[in-house]
Amino acid sequence: MMAEEEPVSADAVRAELSRMLASPHFDASERNRGFLKHVVEEVLAGRADRIKAYTIATDVFGRDPKFDPQLDSIVRIEAGRLRRAIERYYLTDGRTSRVRIEIPRGGYAPVFGSNAPVALSYVTPAGAPGVLVTAFEEEGDQSAFPSFTRGFTRSLVIALTRFTGLRVFGAETALRHPADIDPMAAWREGAIDYVVTGQTALLADRFQVDVLLVEAATGRSVWAEAFERQLQPFDIIALRNEVANRVARALAQPYGAIQADRARDTEGRPPEMLGTYRAVLLFYTYWRTFDREMIEAARLGLERAVATEPDYAEAHACLSLVYSNAFRFRHPIGGPDSDPRARALALAERAVDLAPHSSWALYALGLARWFAGDAEAGIDALEAGRARNPNDTTILADLGQRYAMLARWDDAVPLLSESYATNAFQPGSYRIGLFLYHYAHGRFAEALAEARRVDAPHVLYGHVAVAAAAGALGLDDQAAEAVAAIEALEPDYGRHVVADLHDRHVAPELVSLIADGLAKAGLAVTWTTPGATS
Repeated sequence: MMAEEEPVSADAVRAELSRMLASPHFDASERNRGFLKHVVEEVLAGRADRIKAYTIATDVFGRDPKFDPQLDSIVRIEAGRLRRAIERYYLTDGRTSRVRIEIPRGGYAPVFGSNAPVALSYVTPAGAPGVLVTAFEEEGDQSAFPSFTRGFTRSLVIALTRFTGLRVFGAETALRHPADIDPMAAWREGAIDYVVTGQTALLADRFQVDVLLVEAATGRSVWAEAFERQLQPFDIIALRNEVANRVARALAQPYGAIQADRARDTEGRPPEMLGTYRAVLLFYTYWRTFDREMIEAARLGLERAVATEPDYAEAHACLSLVYSNAFRFRHPIGGPDSDPRARALALAERAVDLAPHSSWALYALGLARWFAGDAEAGIDALEAGRARNPNDTTILADLGQRYAMLARWDDAVPLLSESYATNAFQPGSYRIGLFLYHYAHGRFAEALAEARRVDAPHVLYGHVAVAAAAGALGLDDQAAEAVAAIEALEPDYGRHVVADLHDRHVAPELVSLIADGLAKAGLAVTWTTPGATS
């Protein structure tokens, strides 16, 4: 994170550049190292206006003067890889640097500022899982890429650390050989609950990574997966990091292997019997389906958690999300405020104060701002959360959903598609965004298929999507069934559907299309003026 202070001197920038290039944690190719040196020197020489895709391609990459950046995206692709390498550096060796070099998106000219070190430790409660990543075994001859396995282990540690609900045992521990580590001893000391281990293999045309998650106390195998990619020497760092990110997602996201394993002993417990971390696990169970029968138990457990551990940022964020849901789905809950949006916003702001670099705190803040009426500020916070942890598919999906509601399809569809492609357990509720995409473009059959995959029977809007699509298709029986479900949840919804969708920042053209489909489905729609409240 770059602090706003006085301009940094050229000597300080060059010194920081030298440190970055010398760091073993700066995983950039030789070409991208040259890219970085070139653009830094151009800015320091006062030639920032010359930094264009064409000049980088011809001056740094050696492309022909006929190079056309509209036809060849090599500079944009390499810039993305370079930004990720810089970010990894500032999460590791660069944490204590006084100077920060960044290349903002949308251009290639770097900016320089004072570095506000990123805190990688967060207040976590007793019971939050500790994860030890051991050095992976190397299979076969890896002399052509001698740092591949070590770099993979380091990338996995960094990716897991982004999930702030875990206690990840980091670089020094992780790079020791598994034989040097006694998981049972570490478990007895209360340090770790799970061990991540495995092996890598480099073959003539591909590489493979086998990953195993083991419960430290018992040695029980919890999860295992093999990942294989084509071996492309010019792209091996990016492919290695992509696999590390996929492993982190599979293990650490809210519906991943660790959370699923830890959640087993929360089922059936009343809120007053839950510890602080298990209250968070109960929340994640609720968040998967948005079951209105669970929301009050989730709220009570989290209220006790934040009272018991007032510095537990994740509990504050999760409780904020509960109150946001109470508003958006009109689910009745208790609580100290008559308007759940006010409580949601206060809790989210507290979570960000406690853990400013927590992606989940920023996620909660984004939704709280959205439902408080400030869509732009909500998007900003969600984008910040995504930047902090691009592996969190919940943030990807919810951000995509917000963009879909604003009819910003170029932003929405890639995020939603990626979230489902990389998370087999992604809740169906985010398919509303894909429903909107198809519905807006007149693909009503595809819209109906997405609406039926929402699978949230206790939430109004899945039924609204089915009814609108079925109505547009003239499927009278399906439309009538969906309208009946809408009226069972909210008998007078037709009277304020237009105002409700406007209040939720749905684009005006989408509101008209959905209301028309609902009218065709048989819902008695009252066409109220935009901005009316429900």
